[in-house]
Amino acid sequence: MKGKFYGVGVGVGDEEELTLKAVRILKEADILVLPEAKKSEGSTAFEIVKNYLREDAEKLFLEFPMLEDVKEKEKIRVENAKAIREELEKGKTVVFLTIGDPMIFSTYTYILEHLEETDVVETVPGITSFGSMASRLNIPLVIGDEDLKIVSLNKNTDIHKEIENNTNIVFMKLSRNFERLKKALEDTENLENSILISNCGKENEEIITDVANTEKVHYFSTLILKKGGLKKWKRFIS
Repeated sequence: MKGKFYGVGVGVGDEEELTLKAVRILKEADILVLPEAKKSEGSTAFEIVKNYLREDAEKLFLEFPMLEDVKEKEKIRVENAKAIREELEKGKTVVFLTIGDPMIFSTYTYILEHLEETDVVETVPGITSFGSMASRLNIPLVIGDEDLKIVSLNKNTDIHKEIENNTNIVFMKLSRNFERLKKALEDTENLENSILISNCGKENEEIITDVANTEKVHYFSTLILKKGGLKKWKRFIS
């Protein structure tokens, strides 16, 4: 009998913020899939869930390198999916761990693209970086008739247009284009309406309220822009 493949979102660091369903599935896992950007880099996701695992659960580290070569990246993803399917054919319960939510900028979706219709798949949601950030800082993402857009920042992003057309914006993947973002926030007089967190949920987490005087940010950084203003919410930030 073929096994089942799960994608489990583990949030951003707090093991108490896992869903009850995620905990149950983790305890049933035969194999944990641990994605890495670099070989032997380790897994933050594993550190979050390690207290909920069976002692005999196997670890399967799969590398998803950040390459410019699209064909090479696709080849690696196909090979990784094949490795998972081989375990499913053995009847194993395979759990792919992913930081945040499995359906938001997650390597998990690259595996789903290469599974077969006959593979049994279930996805368990997790808390996103921006969801965690908003809750812990007591900043509502959306109120009333406001809108919210998630923007993955890249060299082609028209930042001024995004700011013009949306009430609230979550900017992700900031590091390579942070100066452009900061300039656009300045041009639109929104620097004071922005707040940023680097390494959300990690030991070296940094909350940045003074975006204007920040020069560089870590790769794992998220910025929330509320054009309606942050002043009345910042009183809750310690």
